[in-house]
Amino acid sequence: MVSTLTILFAAGLCLLLVWAVLRSGLPQIQSLDDWEAKKHEVDLAAFRILLDPAEEEYLRSLFPPSEYRRLLRRRLALALGWLDLIGKNAAMLMKLGQLAKAGANPELAKEAEDLIYGALRLRLNLSLVEPYLRLKWLFPGLTLSVPVFEMPYEELLGYLSRVRQQQRWDLNQALGTG
Repeated sequence: MVSTLTILFAAGLCLLLVWAVLRSGLPQIQSLDDWEAKKHEVDLAAFRILLDPAEEEYLRSLFPPSEYRRLLRRRLALALGWLDLIGKNAAMLMKLGQLAKAGANPELAKEAEDLIYGALRLRLNLSLVEPYLRLKWLFPGLTLSVPVFEMPYEELLGYLSRVRQQQRWDLNQALGTG
């Protein structure tokens, strides 16, 4: 009986995780130009500082407890906002990967697969980090370190760059200029 409940609970958590990753769907973009117009700018260095445990300890030593909690909540709210923007960017990159994959070029399809996989992995990681940030926001005195799942955003943008180069190469070849 206990094992059945455990399995059902784990299955429910998995379904919840899948829903969290796919809940917003894919945005309505049709080209790289749409990406350039709709992407959200995120300062990744500042984002990392917001989540740095050493920075939190430094702030804890500077401020009285009530001021520290207020400041930490403001920082976590900002981090959650940026997390949402990064997730939206990842969703757009997934859509771009799907569009690029639809082309006939097998090299472009491979780069597009990498882009889709990277964006999906990033969205999954973001959905795992978000509950920790929300818990920390609720209990700012709790010394809970946010798990860092490595799928660097810069790596994802590198996949996009390779897709972009491949598409330009295809266009130049089709026009006879390459």
